[in-house]
Amino acid sequence: MRIYLQTQGFELTSAIDAHVRKQLGRHLAESEDSVIAVDVFLSDINGPKGGVDKKVLVCIQLSSRLAVRFDAIRSDLYQAVAVASRKAGQSVKRTLRKHKRLEKRELRQMRRCAGDLQVS
Repeated sequence: MRIYLQTQGFELTSAIDAHVRKQLGRHLAESEDSVIAVDVFLSDINGPKGGVDKKVLVCIQLSSRLAVRFDAIRSDLYQAVAVASRKAGQSVKRTLRKHKRLEKRELRQMRRCAGDLQVS
């Protein structure tokens, strides 16, 4: 799983990098085989003014050509990273379950069609 980080409005420190990778690793551990790449965009919306302005956007590319995106805005960057990675991890699991159900349904339909062709 490749993780790319990009910041806007502040420098990327090793502590922020480590926190992002730890959170994503923890929340995507179960789905790691299905994840191709993770792009994380960290930004400070208001600049030095302060307030609820730390935005984290997590974009996850799955091996099934599906993509999951989730963002979070908080006053604390570390909290925003934790929320965004947790929600993105949940969304990945939900997306993979849904995709698996659709694949099973398509296989059942193909089997029925193949069975109908053999009977005729």
